[in-house]
Amino acid sequence: MLLRILSDIHGNLAALKAVLEDPSGEKADSTICLGDVVGYGSHPAECINIIRKICSEVVAGNHDQGAARLIGLSHFNTDGQKAMEWTREQLDLEHIDWIKSLPLQTFYYGISLSHASMKAPSSWIYILKTSTAIDAVLAAGEYLSIYGHTHIPMEWNRHGECSDRPAGLLNDFSLLNCGSVGQPRDGDPRAAYLLLNTEERTFRHVRVKYDVHRAATAIKAAGLPEHLARRLLLGK
Repeated sequence: MLLRILSDIHGNLAALKAVLEDPSGEKADSTICLGDVVGYGSHPAECINIIRKICSEVVAGNHDQGAARLIGLSHFNTDGQKAMEWTREQLDLEHIDWIKSLPLQTFYYGISLSHASMKAPSSWIYILKTSTAIDAVLAAGEYLSIYGHTHIPMEWNRHGECSDRPAGLLNDFSLLNCGSVGQPRDGDPRAAYLLLNTEERTFRHVRVKYDVHRAATAIKAAGLPEHLARRLLLGK
């Protein structure tokens, strides 16, 4: 089975459309989203509408929960708070109810899925070092765990060793970050997503060009913090 795995779209409609139109993922059997559909970007409602329609599984991210007022503004930095207040005004009750229905962690064909660490999904821990990676692998207890939140494509093994290889065979108890569709932070502004072949036990991180300047202009036109537009251009 070929899975197309998305995360951290952050209201970036241009990036989401580019990813969904990318030929590499067209033959995917299922599409999965690991949260943060909204936040920062200028098209939160539109992105929710698409994700609701196409995804087999969706877990909630911290920005999704913030938009639904399940967590407070204090969880976000200054720009994030301003964007969250704006995002809340763009969503209707149907969007909010959908977010509230999302789990923080789920399993799909033996794969552990969450936005942040599997050890404590509601703590929104960033898996960026050996100790947090090992904790997440042990907590999940599955041969493969996939997460988002850091916006950086990477792979950890069960010993807490990190790799940025773009593709390959899965290790036993691999921990994969699928990168960010709408706001990459690894210095590459292209949209990122993950392709996973469950039968061959292979993965591939995919990058897709899109009109970043258009997305940045839309952020500024919406009256959102200009820093959120600038960082799209830098991929940071």
